[in-house]
Amino acid sequence: MKRLMANRKQKKAILIALAAPLMFSPAPLMAATGTSEPVVAIAQQAQTIVSVQRINPTTVDVVFSNNQRMTFDFYGDNIFRMFQDTNGGILRDPEAKPEARILVDNPRRPVSQLDIQDENGQVTITTGKVKLQLDKSTALLKVTNLATNTVAFEETRPVAYEKGKTILTLKENPDEYFYGGGVQNGRFSHKGKAIAIENQNSWTDGGVASPTPYYWSTNGYGFMWYTFKQGKYDFGAAEKGTVKLSHDTDYLDAFYMVNDGPVALLNDFYQLTGNPVLLPKFGFYQGHLNAYNRDYWVEDEKGILFEDGKRYKESQKDNGGIKESLNGEKNNYQFSARAVIDRYKNHDMPLGWLLPNDGYGAGYGQAETLDGNIQNLKNLTEYAHKNGVEIGLWTQSDLHPKDSISALLQRDIVKEVRDAGVRVLKTDVAWVGAGYSFGLNGVADVGHIMPYYGNDARPFIISLDGWAGTQRYAGIWSGDQTGGEWEYIRFHIPTYIGSGLSGQPNICSDMDGIFGGKNAAVNIRDFQWKTFTPMQLNMDGWGANEKYPHALGEPATSINRMYLKLKSELMPYTYSFAREAVDGMPLIRAMFLDYPNEYTYGTATRYQYMYGTDFLVAPVYQNTKADKEGNDIRNGIYLPEGTWIDYFSGEKYEGNRILSNFDTPVWKLPVFVKNGAIIPMTQPNNNVSEIDPSLRIYEFYPNRHTATVEYDDDGVTEAYRQEKSVSTLIESNVDAKNRVTITIHPTAGSFDGFVKDKKTELRINVTEKPKKLTARINNKKVKLTEVSTAAELLNGENVFWYEETPNLNKFATKGSEFEKVVITKNPLLHIKLGSTDITANRIELDVEGFRFEPADRNLVSNGTLSAPQNAQVSEQNREAYTLQPTWDKVPNADYYEIEFNGMLYTTIRDTHLLFEDLKADTPYAFKVRAVNKDGVSEWAEIQVKTKTNPLEFAIRGIEGESTAASQGGFGVDRLFNFSESGDTWHTKYNVNSIPLDLIIDLKTVNQLDKFHYLPRADAGNGTLLKGTVSYSMDKENWTEAGAFEWQRDGDVKVFTFTERPNARYIKLNVTAGVGNYGSGREIYVFKVPGTASYLQGDINNDGKIDRNDLTSYMNYTGLRRGDSDFEGYISKGDINMNDLIDAYDISVVATQLDGGVDRKATEKVSGSLSISTPKKQYQKDEIVEIRVKGNDLRSVNALSFALPYDQSDYEFVGVEPLNMKAMENLTYDRLHTNGVKSLYPTFVNMGKQEALEGSEELFILKLKAKRKVKFDLNLKDGILVDKQLRMHSF
Repeated sequence: MKRLMANRKQKKAILIALAAPLMFSPAPLMAATGTSEPVVAIAQQAQTIVSVQRINPTTVDVVFSNNQRMTFDFYGDNIFRMFQDTNGGILRDPEAKPEARILVDNPRRPVSQLDIQDENGQVTITTGKVKLQLDKSTALLKVTNLATNTVAFEETRPVAYEKGKTILTLKENPDEYFYGGGVQNGRFSHKGKAIAIENQNSWTDGGVASPTPYYWSTNGYGFMWYTFKQGKYDFGAAEKGTVKLSHDTDYLDAFYMVNDGPVALLNDFYQLTGNPVLLPKFGFYQGHLNAYNRDYWVEDEKGILFEDGKRYKESQKDNGGIKESLNGEKNNYQFSARAVIDRYKNHDMPLGWLLPNDGYGAGYGQAETLDGNIQNLKNLTEYAHKNGVEIGLWTQSDLHPKDSISALLQRDIVKEVRDAGVRVLKTDVAWVGAGYSFGLNGVADVGHIMPYYGNDARPFIISLDGWAGTQRYAGIWSGDQTGGEWEYIRFHIPTYIGSGLSGQPNICSDMDGIFGGKNAAVNIRDFQWKTFTPMQLNMDGWGANEKYPHALGEPATSINRMYLKLKSELMPYTYSFAREAVDGMPLIRAMFLDYPNEYTYGTATRYQYMYGTDFLVAPVYQNTKADKEGNDIRNGIYLPEGTWIDYFSGEKYEGNRILSNFDTPVWKLPVFVKNGAIIPMTQPNNNVSEIDPSLRIYEFYPNRHTATVEYDDDGVTEAYRQEKSVSTLIESNVDAKNRVTITIHPTAGSFDGFVKDKKTELRINVTEKPKKLTARINNKKVKLTEVSTAAELLNGENVFWYEETPNLNKFATKGSEFEKVVITKNPLLHIKLGSTDITANRIELDVEGFRFEPADRNLVSNGTLSAPQNAQVSEQNREAYTLQPTWDKVPNADYYEIEFNGMLYTTIRDTHLLFEDLKADTPYAFKVRAVNKDGVSEWAEIQVKTKTNPLEFAIRGIEGESTAASQGGFGVDRLFNFSESGDTWHTKYNVNSIPLDLIIDLKTVNQLDKFHYLPRADAGNGTLLKGTVSYSMDKENWTEAGAFEWQRDGDVKVFTFTERPNARYIKLNVTAGVGNYGSGREIYVFKVPGTASYLQGDINNDGKIDRNDLTSYMNYTGLRRGDSDFEGYISKGDINMNDLIDAYDISVVATQLDGGVDRKATEKVSGSLSISTPKKQYQKDEIVEIRVKGNDLRSVNALSFALPYDQSDYEFVGVEPLNMKAMENLTYDRLHTNGVKSLYPTFVNMGKQEALEGSEELFILKLKAKRKVKFDLNLKDGILVDKQLRMHSF
């Protein structure tokens, strides 16, 4: 990786200001995915440096003229901590409640020297590896890497201390790139961008859920802000040439790491915060997650088909159906967690682990005590272990017992691990809570408990909310997203890449999403690419279909099984590179890590990656030219220098070019193997227990001299940390005479359970049968016998088999149509050697007459080629950010090539190719030629310029209404159709329309930047002249943003929202217009650049309103601000902003479902609810019936209220509807984070349903008295909602 740094120009440095900063007003910081606000530093004149003092062997204080100090504390020769608190505070750990630690116990390394010089107006601090230079007059810092003699970074402005915010400003170099920041959805290369270092609990493209306050630069430095506070990192987005770093803290505390290359900089980060965990082997297998102790199932012809041949529908509420359990002990086996294990087994699908309580209110047992539930969990674990499956738990509440929590939700992580055998923990937003320390504290807790109480078990923890240090305990899960859509695959590819670049190589997401589904092509493609990722989570129970690999039937079942089996076969390869990721390259690698160049540093290769050193994976992430079966092509596959082999066909491709029109039938993932690769493998299996420890398999693609190291350990304990492991060096060499020599060196090391006597199978890719094979064990020849079938190979020893047409379709469902699909590749030479002690014996194999020269199936035609005619980018193919060259078909051409920006795009079978991610208003040049077996044509050249795009951040799809009637044919909708000529809006002729209100519905919530009003070109009648502008979230409560007074002319009028508010509605109260009319050509409303629009009610943030959002709301009903899981995306669901998820919020979604409500005018909602009981005194175990009555109800489409109660007095039993018509019962019994228990009776109509009217009893709430009580409960926070989303409180 030295090329990454060595080939770059010498970098100029960055300056991080010391002492009190200068007053300055930098450009706004545009966070890529969040709010954005102007940054104005509040500071004093920068102070000069007056002295420098060594205060201990590793620490230097710089003293300023105002007696302020800045501390430089060295944690090694190349890592230093930079600290300053202008309030007089001293060096300290960041505040964390509960307590959590970012740094490891011993983050320091020896400092070989620490020299200080103070001369010529400059303070210089030098160690054995870095030199810090501080200008005494400006206090600006420059840092040099002494090993490369290059400037790593330099400050350009003093440190700025605002109220509650600290800002560092560094220099950005033209050829410098930036990576890190944690799980930045959809992104990994941040040059010219800004990223949010905050948990936004936004799980779609542009969102952030597991941030890391760490990044590194190709200039040779890494940076980590030592804090739990949120921040923003701007890499030249707001101000080109400037890196601006800020956190919401009033003091500076940051680490700088100076080193050469990504691995070195990642290991510096690991020195401070800990190395990533090595997942247990079972963790690399598919996991299944759902709640199996909460829901009810009733027969329904539209439901899910079960083993008894009937269809059932699931409900989280008691609907009179069959209730689930973990072990099927209640005559409900097919609805149990055990049945899930059976289902995978019966469908011959790999399964590594099961998590049976992933759902709010689920728990894992129905006993009266925690110990009873622990036993229930243990029974499931024992059954799972018999089938090779591990058991885990999801966390909703505390990990340790709390008296205030019912037995159902009670937790005891010690007993769960020690007694019930739990080996997996998944933390969620509901448990992690606000901030990041709780998440880090919790995973650290389990990280220590699981080995201690689990017989040194290696923890498998999956966390949603990561931070710096999370990687030493847990892997990361990307959150709840909607499957069945290409977008789900698309944005996850760069997300995974970026996580590895941030020091967190263990990342996963739900298979085909938690929500949605029913799109077989997307389902298949998701299973395909995640074969080449660490973890797979089937998050069941929330989507449009079951989340099993067989849920969508054929051919998805057969194809998904094919890839899951392949993942199991590649376990030795994956595990070896997962171990490397502990202190080296991540398992999922950005292309530039192994192949650094200007093309790979940026975003051009964000939809492909290297899996280890040998597999190049280019997922199918969109519908390009798919047919109805999902067969498609893939464009834009970059092959680096060298030779690459199609893993599924054996075809060869030369590198340093970009493939187009690559055929991807629905079963095929584009995967390329580097020529020379050596792939450790095992036989297909369904879990770790099925792996044969007495057999090892290696697949070879011989080319020159190559080598790899296979790593192994027990896969289940922490012993690997004490180097209880083995490694095997395997070499392959091809000489000038096409003779292959393979050497498998003796295995070094040992671990408990290691089987040293193993059979060895070699698979060599060839295109013809070799002339001679010679095998030797410790130089002693082994006689090889040729066999002719797979069965003979399987059962034989010291045999070889030339398999001419390997069948890759080995796992199709018997009798299915997919079983008939022929999937073959180049011939394979199999050699199987008998068992030997691999720690004592070296194995060698000579292959004479080796040949691997697959025919190029892309080249089939002969004949003369002419240069393509009519090569052009037509006006309809020219946009601001895309260009599509086209040309005429050339006779005799097999395909075409385009040269663009120094890259060769090849195998283009169409006569067009789309180029994306271009810059607006920029000239580009293309060259096009034809190719066949005989050669290439002359180039045809194209010169073109992209369009400008002044409307990049204008909000589309908005609507408007006016209090003044419009002239026929000149409706207000014409103001918002992005057409500036020929379709103006005008109020009714001959009618005085002023004053008028023009109300704009943006349809989504946006952070408002400005709007442009385009008057009539002649500034004639209706031109708006004067008025005020207001904004609102609900169209009822308005906040004034300012006034406007415009000249009467045809120029564009601009109104700027100085406060940059978030709003859905804008109102122009017009008090003056030419002729007392209103008119205009267009109004463009602009959001703040880089911010995202938010659709109200779209709580899962997938850009649409559907039942997935309703499902989320059902789980969050009654959640309040202050609850641990309220902040983030759930708080955005609080649409009426009353700090409570209630019937109003749910109605925003419900009124849009099932065709939506009839929006015609109705009487505004009114009335009230009251509660009563037959008596006041109740004995223990007596049922309390609370009758809820509606009083004078009008237009009630939804209702909710809170009924707080003491859980030592009552236990919730259920709800009995009486006169609720078609309203759905979403009542939730909730335990709040503060320990308060409240029942939230909630009923909502879905779509077009009849509203409640009049006075009558509506439903009965049933509680059970847990002791003798006097009923004195009172309802609160009552609301009624109508179809127009008007709300009435009572």
